[in-house]
Order: sequence, then structure tokens, then C-alpha cells
Amino acid sequence: MTPPILKRFLFSWEQNKLIGIVIFLLFLGGSIVFVLQPDPPQPQTKFRARGQLAYSNPPPLFTSTGEQLQQQGRLIDLDILLSFPVQRRVQEKLQLSNRQMEQVLQNKLKIVPPQPDNPQFVTLEYKDAATEEEGVRILGVLMTEMVEQSRLINTAQLRTRIETLEKRLVVVQRELAAAEEAFYRFLSTEGLSLLAIRDGSLFSSLTGTQQQQRQIKLILEEIEGQMDSLVEQLGLDPEQAYSVGALSADPVLANLQAQITEIKSQIKNLDKDLRPDHPNMIALRKALDALEESAQERATEILGSSPRYRPLPDQLPENSSLDPARQGLANNLVLLKTQREGILKQLESVKETEQELRQLYEQFPDRQLQQARLVQEVEAKRALYQTIVAALVDAQSAEAETTGSYTIAQAPTVDKIATSFAPSNRLVILAAGTGIGLVAATGVIFLLALLDDRLHTPQELRELLIAREVPVLGNIPHIRSLNMSREEEGIILDTDSSYLAFYERARSNLLRYSSPSTKVILVTSVDNGEGKSVNAYNLAITSAHAGKRTLLIEADLRSFSNAQWVDLEPADINAHSEPLKYYGKQENHNNQQDQDTIRLVPGIPNLYIVPSPGKLRQVAAIIESDELRRFIEDARGRFDVVIIDTPSLSKCNDALLLEPLTDGIVLITRPGISRGTMLGETIDQFTEIEIPILGAIINDLEKTVSVSDLIVSENLSPQTENVEVG
Repeated sequence: MTPPILKRFLFSWEQNKLIGIVIFLLFLGGSIVFVLQPDPPQPQTKFRARGQLAYSNPPPLFTSTGEQLQQQGRLIDLDILLSFPVQRRVQEKLQLSNRQMEQVLQNKLKIVPPQPDNPQFVTLEYKDAATEEEGVRILGVLMTEMVEQSRLINTAQLRTRIETLEKRLVVVQRELAAAEEAFYRFLSTEGLSLLAIRDGSLFSSLTGTQQQQRQIKLILEEIEGQMDSLVEQLGLDPEQAYSVGALSADPVLANLQAQITEIKSQIKNLDKDLRPDHPNMIALRKALDALEESAQERATEILGSSPRYRPLPDQLPENSSLDPARQGLANNLVLLKTQREGILKQLESVKETEQELRQLYEQFPDRQLQQARLVQEVEAKRALYQTIVAALVDAQSAEAETTGSYTIAQAPTVDKIATSFAPSNRLVILAAGTGIGLVAATGVIFLLALLDDRLHTPQELRELLIAREVPVLGNIPHIRSLNMSREEEGIILDTDSSYLAFYERARSNLLRYSSPSTKVILVTSVDNGEGKSVNAYNLAITSAHAGKRTLLIEADLRSFSNAQWVDLEPADINAHSEPLKYYGKQENHNNQQDQDTIRLVPGIPNLYIVPSPGKLRQVAAIIESDELRRFIEDARGRFDVVIIDTPSLSKCNDALLLEPLTDGIVLITRPGISRGTMLGETIDQFTEIEIPILGAIINDLEKTVSVSDLIVSENLSPQTENVEVG
């Protein structure tokens, strides 16, 4: 049995052999062209110049920048030493054209970087020089310019570093000045407080204010005790004592009080003898009122307008006359009151001082941290500034030490060489081209076979169907007739043909795997060319031979009818122009119009066919029409079996539109045509949306057997043919 992979290769060879032949001829032709080339010319004497560059060892350097540049220069890619400026200078010195310079760089110049066994040297080689002078001159100029380029690179790096440091120094200097200014401003405002806290004077001051408060409170208690004693002796509070003392000390008020006392005495003496309305009594009272008013005005002048010290008119006599002893006590009470007020203010001031000192003491940790932060920032900025200054001074000093990182270790020397060309073995080249062509062609064909998604063997088809639980209804052979008969189309009209056994087996399996109520069967395929129409016809013929009243509906309205396969004429032109009317003729089963739609096949009892009206427009509208739906429903009641032939699923979705009107789908597959991906995806989609798959038929198998009982037609005698069955 042929292995499947070999079968795939053979199928791919049949389909892609032209590609393989072209590939083989290309390799064979290339080898022939190479063989036909003339022998190379005789070798000519050439010269090769060699020189070496070494890492330079300058005298002792006094700057770290100079040492860094030397180390970095050794890491420069050699391609940079041959950059465009170097090429331009070499081209100008050697007076070479652009093409000559390009040829020198690409074909003649070879640079060997330092090797592990020789890590200090870079070897340059200039080959194929026509003369010794040419090799020495060109290689010498190249080496000189590469050394100079190394020096220029180091100088440019140093100048870039100096400019960067100068720009950075300006920024850092400005940041250092800002940090110092912030620190000095902090010291000017908070320095004394921090110093007082550090040396303990703030704590001593805080303790002193507390002790001072205690002393002031003792003095205040003593003064308040004296004041309480005087208030008890005088019967006056300090304000009253002040008023009495001030009034008693005024001579004018004393004179007025004397006059008032004298008039009051006169009124008291005359009151016994005279009536109140006597002119003398009236005059005395007026004089008394005037004196009292004057006394009140004088008292107001002395005490001021404050109601705190202003005596009432009836209290004025007793408040304006004190004996000297009481006058002294009143003055002492007023003096103690004044002292008490002063001491209270002093106590309040001391308390405020204590509060300020306490706040300073409590803020000390934050201010100390702030000071430390400012100091740290100033130190960091100063350190960065000093580092940049040192680096800048070092870089500026390194300008005098800047040299190239490479130097010429060995001047160019010249060797004489001769290039020879050995004649090639033409037969070996031709055989190699032939072999490579065969391998390449076979490989391409094999690759195309692996990339081909088609299932080339019945075994592959059967495994895919079984894996997805789709019953295999039958294996149908491919018929190859030796004569020009209709069996080349695959339609079996002969009732004695042995091929009917294969379709009878498929029909019986269909009955076994489907339910007893299954009558309307939809036949379709995933791709074109899988034989779904031929199998639909043969299934219908087999069903009719089994005594079933069978109807075959050609539902492929996008193609012409195949009714000529069974000697029927296609539908008339009216069916093409009025398809809905064509399918609506079954409403009257006894008229002639119904016979135009459903036709009896001559020579095959029980088989009826509805030919397709031909290629139609708006096929989906016809398939979804009520006329076609009623037609199929009527056919379900009138026939035992209804087989609907539909277009392939890759062509359109007509089969899916008709599926709800049927009892299930039969898929037709064919080795070499059916694609595994499309077939598997279609079955998976049908399973997912619950479309019933009654089974699948593997069509067009290849296995040769002898059959001698095929009758080509009624007018021909039986002949022996070879058919391929599975």
C-alpha cells in the first residue's frame, strides 16, 4: 500500500511538475553557463603592502583626563578611523577619483584588528598593487591619516568635555550661591536663638522668668494685703480714696465748701423764724445752689470727666474734707494701687517673655534640623563645585598632553605575489548542477505537498469524518469507460450496472443512520468539483430502483440544469424569466403546468426531476420565497424521498437557506479535492448550530477491479471495462 506522504508527493508532482522542471532547468542551465566560461587569463605579478599601527605609549601624563582619553582612544572602532573626512583627505593627497577610492576601500584594503596573540597591533594590508611604489605610497598615506584622525578624535572629545564642564560649572556656582544665601539668611534670623539654646542661656532665661514671676506674685500679695487693710480703715476703695484725696487737697474747693457750710448754717437758723418763701430764705437757697454748682464744677475739673472718680452732689461735702491722718491713709492707698498696677504689668510682661522663650525652646529641634539641612546642602553644592573645578582644571591642563591613541609601529613593506587560476573540472560542475537541480526541484515539490491542505487519500478523509463523528455512508468508485458512453459523466442509467451496489450501500446506510421520518435530504459539498450533483442524481436513481417514489430538485439556481444527463430537456424560457411562477405550479396537481415543473425521467420508473430554471438573478430571494417553501412542503407529502441538489458551500450559502426545509444534509467529499481545514470547520460549525448531518460520501476512489456486466445502452452489446472502486 502506498504511504500517504508518498501519495501526497505524487499528487503534488502531477499538479506542480512544471515548477519542478523549471527549477531543475535553472540549476542545469547555470552549471552549463559556468562550464562554457573560458579559462581565466594568465596570472599577473602583483604587490602587497603591509604595515602596522600600535597603541601609542606617550610620556608620563600628569592629568587623569589625558589618561582617560588614551584609554578611550583604544576603544575607537577602526571604521571610525576610516570615516568620510579621512577618506576625503586621503583621496586629495593621492589624487584619486571617487571610483578609484571606492575600489581601494572595498577591494584592496584589509584591516586586521588586534588579535589575542598580538593585542597591541592593528595590521593593514594593501593588496593587488601594480607597483611597489603604489603600495607603499597609498598604505603610508592611509596609516598617517588614521593616526591623525585618532588625534583629532581625542582633541574633539577633550574640547567637548571642557565645554560641558564650563556650562555645568556656571549652573553649580549659581546653585551654591543660592544655598549659601539661604544658610546665611537663616543664621541672621535664627542664629542667636540657636546659640542661646546650645549654651544654655535660653534655658537659664526661661528659669529666671519663672523665678521672677514668683517674686512678683509675692510682692503683689504683700501690696494687696496693705491695700485691704487701708480699705478697711478708711471705708473707701482705692478709687474713692483717690477722689477724696484730690478734692481735700484743693483750696478753692475747700473755700467753696466752707461757704456752703456757712450758708447751710444760716438757712438752718433762719428756718425756725422765717417761712420758706421768705425773700431771705429764697436768696440763701439760691446762693447755696450756686455754690454747690460751683463746687461740683470744681470737683469735675479736679477729677476729670470719668464717672469712676466723679462724686455725686450729695457726696461732695464728705468727699472733699478729710482730716490729715485720713488724708495720709488715702494717699497711701492710692500709691499702693498705682504700685499694684505697675507690678501687674510687669508680671504680664514677664509671662509674655516666658511664653516667647518657651516657643523658642520648643522650635529648637525643627530649626536645628533646618540648619543641618541647609549646612548639608551648602556642603554638597560646594563639594560638587570643587569637583567640577578640579575636573575643568584637569581637562584644560590635558590640552597640552593630547596626542593620538595610535602610532605607526611598522612602516609599509612590500611583498611580490602572483595570482593563479586552476582550470576547473567541467564534468564535475555539470554533474553537481544536475544533482542540485534535482534536489531543489524535489524539495520544492515536497514542500508544496506539505503546504497543500487537500486530503489526497480516502484514509485521510475517513479519519477526519470519524474524528468528528460523521457517518461514512459509502465509498464510491471513479468510473473510466473505454467507450464514449454517458458513464463518463458518472450517471448510472443501466439497471444492471454493478456500480448501483455502491450507491445502494450508501442509501441503506443513510436509512440506517437517519430517523424513519427522514424524507427530504439536502446534498451538498464544501468545495466545487467534489461530485455532489452526480452523487445526488445517482442516489435518486438508486432510490427509484428500490421502489421509492423519488423527486430530485435541482436547487443550484446559479448554474444550468443537468437534466440532459437523464435525457430530459431543460426548463423552458418562461421558467427562467418567471421562476416564482415556475415553482408555484404545483398548487393544481392535475394540470399540465405541474408536469412542466415536475418531470418523469424516461426509462427509470418512480424518478421525477425538477430541472433548474438556469442561471438566475436574486437567487436568495427565490430560495427564501413562499412559493419554493410550499413547493418543498408539497413534495414532502407527495413523494417518498426528496433529494435536493444545492451549490457547494464555498460558492454560496444557498444550502444553509434551504436546510430548515429538509431533514438533514449529506456531504459529498472527494480525495484530492476536499480541503481538510474547510471540511473540518464546516462540520464543526454545523455541530455548533445543531444542523443535522446525516452522513458523508467519499467519492471518486481509485482501486481498479474488473467489471464485465456493464451495458452501455440498449443498442450496444455488453463490453468489458476497467473501473476503479473503493
